[in-house]
Amino acid sequence: MKSITQEKKKKPYGGIKNISGYLKEKYGERGVLIKQGRPIVMNQQSMEQISGRKTRNCSVVAVTRVIDYYRKKYKLEGIPEDIKETYKFVEEVAESYGYNDKIGTIPFFIAGITRDAFREYGIKAKCKGVYVWTFEKQVVKEISEGRPVIMNIARGYYKDHTVVVAGYSIWKVGDKLYPMLRVIDGWRSGYHYIDYEAFARDISQSVFGSFNTTVLDIKQNGGK
Repeated sequence: MKSITQEKKKKPYGGIKNISGYLKEKYGERGVLIKQGRPIVMNQQSMEQISGRKTRNCSVVAVTRVIDYYRKKYKLEGIPEDIKETYKFVEEVAESYGYNDKIGTIPFFIAGITRDAFREYGIKAKCKGVYVWTFEKQVVKEISEGRPVIMNIARGYYKDHTVVVAGYSIWKVGDKLYPMLRVIDGWRSGYHYIDYEAFARDISQSVFGSFNTTVLDIKQNGGK
């Protein structure tokens, strides 16, 4: 069993449910909400609920969530309404990229899996893995456009894990601003939060992590 000290060390930035409580504990004040980004409503089920098993399939589930989100948003035909069926298909695409239950998905292939899965459904999508990121470009800009972001994380609380960013907020504690990412982590259902400031510091010495963006060509795809 892990000690309380080890648990605190394990949670430098993620798994947050109550933002004001977290800010109070970590920075000394509850903070004031300065800006609330556009919330993106999408499937929040756990990885196990979507795939039917508990395994190393976080990236496959994340891609599935994004596809399901765009299916609903643009009323795209051909994509199953049942997200579990979509998952099975995305998993097959991921297997062609080397995915399996033992090693999971190689992060560099997330964009390719997303693009190929959309293409198999007859949808043209521009998918990009970004390895040198900023909060403004990869979070604020994408969320403002109503586009969820797949985020693969190398270190810390979400080590070797992939989540979906579905919103953000900016809080002020004293004279400092703290951006908070609203994520679906798949370990549990529902939304959780990442302290972006603490996250960025945690991986500042590592290039292994990415934000994966997806932009659909709606006119070409005939979306509504």
